[in-house]
Amino acid sequence: MRKLSFSHIGTWIRSKIFLYNVTYGLYMLDWWERYLFNTIMILLLCVLCYNGSRFAIESLERVIWNISAGSHEDKFINMHMGHRHSPTD
Repeated sequence: MRKLSFSHIGTWIRSKIFLYNVTYGLYMLDWWERYLFNTIMILLLCVLCYNGSRFAIESLERVIWNISAGSHEDKFINMHMGHRHSPTD
């Protein structure tokens, strides 16, 4: 097994950056165009991760609520009839 060194890691990172530039055609852009493209891509990735995490959390909460609540008929009736349980019930 090869030992990892900083030079191998740096070479690997440079090769991945080169592959990214060639794959998306960024090598033919000016520095400011590449910067703008990368900024937009990072923003889109952040929005995707944020909304994906919100969706995952809400879905998990819904699953936990469905598992921990009463029967499905009671939930269906209460949900569609607008009944809410008060803390004194």
